[in-house]
Amino acid sequence: MATEIKLATKFGHPVCRSAGVSQAYWAKSTVSPYPQKGGGWQILLNGGVQTGANWAGVYIPVNELNIPSFKTAKWSYYMTAAESMGVSMVIWVHDPTDFDNRAEISQVGGSVEKALGWDASEFTTATGSMFFYGENTTGTDLTAGTQYTWAEFQADTLFKHWTIYRISFEYGWEATGTFDPVWLAEIDLNNERIPFEPTRDDLEAPVFQYHTATTGALATALSPKTPFRLERVDIKINTAPTTGTQNFTVSVDAGRVATVYDTNLITRDLVAASATSYAVTFGQGYEFMEDDEIDCAWANTDNRTYGLTYCFRVLP
Repeated sequence: MATEIKLATKFGHPVCRSAGVSQAYWAKSTVSPYPQKGGGWQILLNGGVQTGANWAGVYIPVNELNIPSFKTAKWSYYMTAAESMGVSMVIWVHDPTDFDNRAEISQVGGSVEKALGWDASEFTTATGSMFFYGENTTGTDLTAGTQYTWAEFQADTLFKHWTIYRISFEYGWEATGTFDPVWLAEIDLNNERIPFEPTRDDLEAPVFQYHTATTGALATALSPKTPFRLERVDIKINTAPTTGTQNFTVSVDAGRVATVYDTNLITRDLVAASATSYAVTFGQGYEFMEDDEIDCAWANTDNRTYGLTYCFRVLP
């Protein structure tokens, strides 16, 4: 039996992670109903367009907690639309004597609450819809890919001797569709509340948003829903446009009265410039409120393939 390490806390600081076009970042909002839960800071998970490998989540390091010792979890989140999946948990485990032996024990994304509005999911030893995949799991009585209760993992010949090194809460991994943003507000593991407050390094990390199309006009919006600084906007075009005048614009769509506060930041004729790429750097001085959006527009009269990238940072 593995010896459990005795520390003041078993759980570390939450870390935002995402892949593909998805986003995960710290956010704060005073716009109802987002601030109804949590301590002021939340983690915004934006799944975006789903192709099977796009996901957003939060990683919580765990200090080698024995699998039989992990018994409860609770978390709540606000979904801005009903989806086929909610925010589900993944328990990352390994053999404490040989880190070559590891597994991910995942909760089926469709088994947790996933309705529009505030959802709260609870996890106990009786919770089912848990399946694993891993490396060097010879000796287990369980079958990879088959769903079990958490109690069955705790009693398994192999896994009952392993420890947990990370727990994550993830949103995405769907084959098709679009997952709208979710506000993850609170997490409780083994009756220990996980503090939701970003570090300086968390807030200095750039966040990216991507848009691409092969035809049609470009009309996109960056809407972080938290105070932010616009850092950069890039556009890449496969072939320079040639027809007429085609202005690429970057504008502020203010949350206040449009006729008073909406402003144009950049206008560039991509035809006159024979442009196949264009990058605009903003940075300090370009800070915006949580209800502001940054809109990009371009007629794309010649139906070029393009990719647009926004880069921003969350403000403290």
